[in-house]
Amino acid sequence: MKLAILGAGSWGTALSIEFARSGHDVLLWGRDPEVARAIETGGRHPRRLTAHAIPPSVRVTSELSEAFAAGRSIVLCVPCASLRPLLAMTPEADGPLRFVSTSKGVEPESLKRMSEIVLERYPRALVAALSGPTFAEGVARGDPTAAVVASSDAAWATELQKSLSSSGLRLYRSDDVVGVELAGALKNVVAIAAGIVSGLGFGHNTLAALVTRGLTEIGRIVKGHGGQDRTIRGLAGIGDLLLTCTGQQSRNRYVGEQIGIGRTLEDVLRELPEVAEGARTCLAVPRLATDASTDAPIANAVIRVLYEGAAPREAVGGLMARELRPE
Repeated sequence: MKLAILGAGSWGTALSIEFARSGHDVLLWGRDPEVARAIETGGRHPRRLTAHAIPPSVRVTSELSEAFAAGRSIVLCVPCASLRPLLAMTPEADGPLRFVSTSKGVEPESLKRMSEIVLERYPRALVAALSGPTFAEGVARGDPTAAVVASSDAAWATELQKSLSSSGLRLYRSDDVVGVELAGALKNVVAIAAGIVSGLGFGHNTLAALVTRGLTEIGRIVKGHGGQDRTIRGLAGIGDLLLTCTGQQSRNRYVGEQIGIGRTLEDVLRELPEVAEGARTCLAVPRLATDASTDAPIANAVIRVLYEGAAPREAVGGLMARELRPE
């Protein structure tokens, strides 16, 4: 396939390595011309995944017009907050475009998922969501990895599955775009909570309980918005949740850990080299839960700690003191 990857952070860089390694024609776009020049001259990203060589077949640009050249499929790897502003700068399309969204978040102001934001800009586009337990480092290294690609257009999902699967990346297809995108976004919020309890010094009992109840919370919201049970039980659901809540490379877990040991959100986010999506997505969860006729106690606790000054230990105590009920 001819693939234009928008976003030269860790994930976009990892996908450019994987797809080029699998024989695809890859163009990597990043907004920083200096990064593009460094990759072209040195064959590596100067700041992200520096231990991994980027195949020489990967072309790099900082010009958006090149990424929207005819005949390309566009893989979106920019932070969720950057997607709408980026699309506002993209050119008009002569014909239908084909997108793969890999960003995991929900726009708090509108409650829009990333595919919905794309379709606002390009109503005729084919859009798929790629999600699952996929740390960039492992993909760049070539570790056997599995993910799910979801689209309401079965032919587009099937084409992506067949074309992008490789010896290192096994893709499953789905028609549950709502479930795949919501599960991918909501797990980041639970991962912040997982980091908080770890930062407080609690052990595996606490973490296991939190992840289990977090999956239930995600499942209620996903199903309330029309998502499917199998998505919650699959790679975009429990698979990604387990990775993000337990993996040491998880930015969202790291944010929670730092909050748990007493640092402020502002200080933690200021030092992060890349975005922890859960810190923003959590603000959308109470309304998503209300629209699904359910509640979201873990997300609400995260909001109280991150934005309302609640002490992390008190927030955990509040979850434990909730009214007893059947499982």
